[in-house]
Amino acid sequence: MTTPDSPAAPPPAPAPVGPTPAQSEEFARTNNRLTVGDYLKRAFHDGSAAAGKCEWSSHVAVSLTPEEAGALAWVLIDTIMRARFGPATALHDMWRQHTLAGTRIPSPTNRIIASFVEPVFGLPNAEKSEHHLHGHVGEWLWHLLTKDNRAVRVQPDPKGDVTDAGGDGFSIYETGTGALRFRLWESKKNTGSGSLSTTLNDAYTQLAEAGQRYVAKIVGTFAQVSNDNSDEMMTFITEVPEAWVQGDELVGVGVMLATHQTLPKTPFRNMAAKLPLLGKPGQLRGLATSISCYDALAKTVRRYAWTAL
Repeated sequence: MTTPDSPAAPPPAPAPVGPTPAQSEEFARTNNRLTVGDYLKRAFHDGSAAAGKCEWSSHVAVSLTPEEAGALAWVLIDTIMRARFGPATALHDMWRQHTLAGTRIPSPTNRIIASFVEPVFGLPNAEKSEHHLHGHVGEWLWHLLTKDNRAVRVQPDPKGDVTDAGGDGFSIYETGTGALRFRLWESKKNTGSGSLSTTLNDAYTQLAEAGQRYVAKIVGTFAQVSNDNSDEMMTFITEVPEAWVQGDELVGVGVMLATHQTLPKTPFRNMAAKLPLLGKPGQLRGLATSISCYDALAKTVRRYAWTAL
């Protein structure tokens, strides 16, 4: 019983909307759905390679259950945070343990772990913009849907800070004959009602106008981010800047689109016209993901990142 002078008890914390991290981790584990591709099945739209043609694939999810969406969010955030902590595996283990237990990380370790979360997600009382959140989730979807291709030799994780300048990603891969190729990727999201064509045209323009600068930055920092610094790879990467300016077959581009909207039949139809120097077979690549609950998915990823803070 309280008296008029007694301090009021703090209100109970609101119940989370959707599954908890522990419930999502359990769903992913017990159903053996531990990769992004287990939730976003791929459809190829390539046909035969031809000059001026964009080969593309799509990943569409229009009816994820709350359990599936939560598990996909968990797969994303656990992978993202493992990459963000890097060699500080003990910190990742602590974040993960407290997140799954639904408990707060004690001070001062909570401030240390918050410093790994904040550059991308902000903090519970100081959010980053949803524009950045949606974009970062899109970059990780691209990375996790493409990096395990057997042809890929080098594909670093997405940028650690959403405001970093430069390209969104790159891949170095082998052709069927074993020749190395470089692909610069630009990731775009459309989580509103605007035209998907406008969003994609912005990506093509960005690659055409800033691609050479992005390539220069990649080459300059390659040794720090590459998992392959062999003589073969280092010789190849030094050839990329000149190949880019000439539109040589050694280089190409890819555009990733992340949206909640229904995909058109040929979303990348303007790509060749906007990037005329890159018209040789295999130089143009598209990847489109349509997730009907995209906004809720991104916010669940962020909620899981914050759970233990």
